[in-house]
Parts: sequence; C-alpha cells; structure tokens
Amino acid sequence: MSWFALALLSSAAFSVAVLVDKFLLSCCIRSSTAYLLVLVLFQQIFVVLAAAFVGLGFEYPYSLYALLVGTAQAALYAAYLRALAVEEASRVTSLIFVYPVFVFLGSALLLGEVLSPRHYAGGLILVASALLVSRRHSARSPAFSPALKPLFIFWLFAALYAIGIKYLSGFMDGWHIFIWTSLGTLFALLPFLAEGGLREETLGFFKMGPGLLGAIAFEEIFDLMGRLLSIFAFASGPVALVSAVGALQPTITLFLILILGLFVPGLLAEEADKMTLAVKFLAGLMVAVGIYLIS
Repeated sequence: MSWFALALLSSAAFSVAVLVDKFLLSCCIRSSTAYLLVLVLFQQIFVVLAAAFVGLGFEYPYSLYALLVGTAQAALYAAYLRALAVEEASRVTSLIFVYPVFVFLGSALLLGEVLSPRHYAGGLILVASALLVSRRHSARSPAFSPALKPLFIFWLFAALYAIGIKYLSGFMDGWHIFIWTSLGTLFALLPFLAEGGLREETLGFFKMGPGLLGAIAFEEIFDLMGRLLSIFAFASGPVALVSAVGALQPTITLFLILILGLFVPGLLAEEADKMTLAVKFLAGLMVAVGIYLIS
C-alpha cells in the first residue's frame, strides 16, 4: 500500500476518534487531563498485546529516542483535548493542520528533505484552508477560535513528533516505534497521578459503567489504527508530504458530522448556518487542491 493511501486511511481513523472525543468531552467529562490519562492507560492494553506479538525489541539508543518522542506525543494530545473542549470538532480538525508548516521547516533543516515549489504551494494552501475555517462570522462569538492558544502548542509538538517518527523509521519497524513511543507517553503523564484530585477523577472513570468504558475503548481502537497507519506512512513517504495529506481529516470529519446530524440531530454541537457551511466546504475544496499539489 502506498504512503498516500496509508496517510489517507489514518486521517479517516483519526476523524472517528475525534468525534468520540468531542462527544465524551461535551457530555460526560469535566477534566480533559483526566480523560487523557484514561486514554493513555487504555492504550497500554494495545502496547502489551503488540509486545507479546513482536517483542519489546529494545534498540539502544533508538528506543530511548522513541521514549522522548512519546513525551512530545503526550504534549500534543493534551493540547488537542483542551482545544476540543472549547471548540467544534470540525474547526479543531481544520486548525490542527497548520502544523505541516513546522514539519516542512523541520524536515528540511533536520532531515535534509528537499521539496519542490509545488509542494510548498500545496502546503500553504492547506494552511490557508485551516485559517479560513477558524475565522468566526457571528457577532456573538470571538473573531477567532479560542482553540488557537492550545493549538499553537499542538503545532510545535506535532511537528516534533512527525519528524521524530520519520527519523526512528530508519532504525526501528513501525510496531516497535508504536510500543516505545506509547511507553514514553505513559511515563510523561504518570507524574500527574501524584495529584490527589486528578488521580481520583481518573480512577473514577473506571467506575462509570460499561457504556463509558466501551466508548473509550472504541475511541482507542480508532486512535490506534490512525497512529499505526501514520507511522507506516511516515516510514515509506516524505514526512512533510505525509503530514500534509492528513489535512484531508477536516473534510472527512465534517462529512461524518453531517451524516450523524441526519440520524441523531444535536448529537454534536456544530454551527450549521449557510455561511459557516459554505466556508467549511470552501476550506475542504482548498484542502483537495493542496493535496493534489503535494501528491
């Protein structure tokens, strides 16, 4: 399977995970940090299964580097969930794809990847689409999305994560990158459990019944699919271009939201006036043009 197809499937899987995250943060969860801790603890189930299947595969010093990349993943997850708690899912998924700009710069400086002017033009169009959809058109709302502040942190750490995964793919296979980066994420977040209130809130998730736990497990399955597919995409394609293909995720997310709205109206709070939908679909068209230029 080509890196383009892997990146595209990864975007679709992440879109499903985003919708579950947004639903749970809207209706059931007060602390995004506690929710992140629960997700990472759930993630370790898949880490154990993967390790049982392929082994730990410790490679010095690259496994240690992977642990460090996992700390970047912890930071980007935390920023993403904070943004999702204060903004619509379709806007957040659009805004996160400013980060390929940082990937373009980092991959050129650190990995020596050479891209053509066409590739850079495609990347800039993708960024422009994200900025377009972040602009508010209602006088009752802030001019720009309140998610911009946490997402600036996301952009930086997402770029570090993408570049780190690309570097590690030269020395480790995708499964072992997944195992060691996941452990790095766990080690980065474990100190938060020392805070009593946060620890109690985190453990309280496991007492909320099978419905919530099932939803979290469902989210983690799609997040796992997205992560593994993206790791294999980074291993086989240019890191900047793989990151940019992910900019299809906002369009996929918006499409899923509209489909859900037909069957379960009001499940996810989204602005659906004509102007807002027109802007979101225009942004989707710009994403398509950007993808054409970089592919």
